[in-house]
Amino acid sequence: MESLKTFRKPDTEHAWERVHQRLRADGLLPERRETVRMTTVRQWMVRAASVLVIIALGGLSYFLISDMRSSRLLTLETGTDNSTFVQTFEDGSVVYIADNSILNYPQTFRGARRKVSLRGEAFFDVVPREGQPFVIETNNAMIEVLGTAFNLRSYDDDFELIVEQGLVRVFLKDTPERQEVVGNWEMLTGMKGRMEKSTVIDRTYVSWKMNRMQFRDERLDNIASVVSRNYNIDIDFENEAIKERRMTVTFRDNSINTIAEVIAFSMELDYEITEDPGIVFRDRR
Repeated sequence: MESLKTFRKPDTEHAWERVHQRLRADGLLPERRETVRMTTVRQWMVRAASVLVIIALGGLSYFLISDMRSSRLLTLETGTDNSTFVQTFEDGSVVYIADNSILNYPQTFRGARRKVSLRGEAFFDVVPREGQPFVIETNNAMIEVLGTAFNLRSYDDDFELIVEQGLVRVFLKDTPERQEVVGNWEMLTGMKGRMEKSTVIDRTYVSWKMNRMQFRDERLDNIASVVSRNYNIDIDFENEAIKERRMTVTFRDNSINTIAEVIAFSMELDYEITEDPGIVFRDRR
């Protein structure tokens, strides 16, 4: 594969100044830290472990791990700062959680269903798994998924479902005999025991998930997978060990070049932009 550009180990002072300027321009540095001296931030970055780097973390107000009937259940509750928390489930499915939302899910999916519960808004990109459908429980409805991408918003007794791709089956808890199947770019709204289906006209409706994506202690391979889907670009790694590194980071509607530069600088990697287009990350030599 012929490459267009390869990035090698830079001079530390100049490299940080360049990355700092890019982070500030793309909004990765929060406003409240604008007065922090560059030398202080740089020293903090140098001291940080290469397997866990925190950059502009915010918006995730609550993270709880609890045990319920010997099954470990995780609860994510987001704050109110218009951030999108991105979580990859153990089956490879990805959820983008909007602000002011609560998601409950098991650490490992067992049994006949992959079941989670949601209060708030989230975009789900579900990996198909034969014989184990993905089920989301809201306050008044059950949503069954075989493998699809869709947006779900549910507060109290109302819900709104928009399917971007695939098929979703929905039934109300009070009247399970009445079901609706929702397909590509269809919307289903439910209120007070009623459901109504319509066609989605504005397909930018679900673009909110790209705004300020937050990852917490996430595998680099999972972060790359999310970035690949959203930016339609291939991301590869030189070896498996790089994939297993973990990172905590926030991207705020950034360019793919900025994202690549932040990952490379934080993880002490070199990266190569290819003409496919694509990005290849390698150990720094």
